[in-house]
Amino acid sequence: MKRTSTIIALAALAGCLAVGCSKTTYFQVYQTQSVNAESCVAKDGRLVHESGDFTVRYNFFAETGDAGFWFVNNSDSVVFLNLAESFFILNGHANDYYQARGWTTTKSSTITISKQERKEKKKSSSENIEGSSTSEMKASQVTERAVMAIPPHSTKYVSEYNIITKELEMCGVKDTPKKGKPLGLSFTVENSPLFFGNYITFTVGCKGKKQHIDDRFYASEIINVNGAAMYETVRLKDACGKETGEKVEKIRYSTPDRFYITYKR
Repeated sequence: MKRTSTIIALAALAGCLAVGCSKTTYFQVYQTQSVNAESCVAKDGRLVHESGDFTVRYNFFAETGDAGFWFVNNSDSVVFLNLAESFFILNGHANDYYQARGWTTTKSSTITISKQERKEKKKSSSENIEGSSTSEMKASQVTERAVMAIPPHSTKYVSEYNIITKELEMCGVKDTPKKGKPLGLSFTVENSPLFFGNYITFTVGCKGKKQHIDDRFYASEIINVNGAAMYETVRLKDACGKETGEKVEKIRYSTPDRFYITYKR
């Protein structure tokens, strides 16, 4: 009996090694809410903070969460976004948008000489011209700017950080839910484990008064979802909203106030 059990165990181990001990993929989905419900509202597939001179738009939905923002200049003057005084804030820890970085970029160019040009050059010169092209490489230094200028009635996207990169452990909640049974917890602004947001500093016009935007969000619900239940089949629609008959897979929970993290077990 002992010999039989040993053989079975060895066979199972060999099978596991042969297929690479594949694991199941799960998703942890985060539902967020604005700390100040009046400052950001859902509009046109984005979370929008709107004022007279500016509009700030968010769409968190991406793996690990997109913490970036679109800054829309609604005014007739240039807006100067001060990145040195703008921050992504996660659970009270401020992360700088301006990091004083520099890059070296290179550009190569090739000059091609045709057969006719080579003949003409040989006639007018005693030099022996061989080959058909010459290459030139130029390098230039690019330095990150502390201030971003946004022209009137224009938009710029600012992105530097993901919201979080690793799933959160929730006491009493299984991290391996079945296909049809997502498992999770709901939170209030008082007990949420995740707070994040952007503190943005800018002026309207070069002599404008310094202004600040302080958009803060928190996780109001976190659920663990089996990977097999994360996608749904939907029918495509044309520009007029009529179904085309073509089917595609769409990821569930795809709203601008949500994001997700993948993990394996």
